[in-house]
Amino acid sequence: MDLSSIKAWWQGLNLREQWLVSILGTFISVFLLYSFIWQPLNENLIKTEQKVASRQALLTWVTDNTARYKRVESTSGGKKSNGSLSSVINRTANKQQLTITRMQTQGDTVQVWLDSAPFTQLLFWLENMANNENLQVLAIDLAEGKNQGEVRVRRLQLARK
Repeated sequence: MDLSSIKAWWQGLNLREQWLVSILGTFISVFLLYSFIWQPLNENLIKTEQKVASRQALLTWVTDNTARYKRVESTSGGKKSNGSLSSVINRTANKQQLTITRMQTQGDTVQVWLDSAPFTQLLFWLENMANNENLQVLAIDLAEGKNQGEVRVRRLQLARK
């Protein structure tokens, strides 16, 4: 269909039909413009605003927690746990109901072995020593335990921070 055939078709319509086709064409053009351009742009704008808001909330959370962490670190930075390294390790292990099978002191570090320990209790113990006793894990070697959810600590090397 070429332009001359469309022009001939248009001129073949009476005035009322031309008016209806013009209104229908305008309506379809507005509908297509809205459906394919305006609505997707508007939806993307809303999604982008939501992303910005969530990222700003995350930034606020990180900023607040960083400040809190620095405050806690500065107030407990010079804090040393009471007692020798091995006594602190024994005391905290007993609190977590963990049984140390072997412990060996090597200068400023201590190596610890546990035959069987629930994995979650081991993690709580390590977190407690890092956060409350000012100790750090230098190396750890784990193996699967006999029971599900348990691990065998083949070597855990701890030192003061």
